[in-house]
Amino acid sequence: MKFLTNETFVSKVVEIYNKFVNAMAIIVIPILMLTLIIAVFMILYDLRLFVDYFFHGAQEVQYDKAFKALVRNILNFFVLIELFKVFIDVLEYRRIRKRQIIEAGIVFAVREVILLVFESHFEFTDLVGFGILLLSLGITYIILEKSYIEYLKFEKEDERLKRERKGLIAQRTDELKR
Repeated sequence: MKFLTNETFVSKVVEIYNKFVNAMAIIVIPILMLTLIIAVFMILYDLRLFVDYFFHGAQEVQYDKAFKALVRNILNFFVLIELFKVFIDVLEYRRIRKRQIIEAGIVFAVREVILLVFESHFEFTDLVGFGILLLSLGITYIILEKSYIEYLKFEKEDERLKRERKGLIAQRTDELKR
């Protein structure tokens, strides 16, 4: 187990990990871009159907289906964008930020609530469950933001104290030299 503390071993493992992440990025980014492009085309196609049914006086069932498909695909696009942001953040910083995962969870939960209400396929317990989920995600998000702001305040205060200490040390050193 001593090899785990060896600096050359650890640096080689980190190098292999970074190469693996970069290789996965080369594979996954084009797939994500293609997925986003396909999603945009699906939205445009659904929009065309919706407008076509609207202006040509289609049956209400066709019009309703086209509108629901358009709304569903637009909401799916928002979820895809959030997931894409999380993946890009993982590549950029080599870590997953809790805040972005919570944001993606909120967007996904809101999407599900909108679809349930919009399609009228919901029960009271579904809405209560999603309400509790959104409340807990919202509270977690607020706590994370407040803790990050407090961390930044503490960090700035710490830097200010360090500068003051350096100034006091320099002043004391000058006094001792006299």
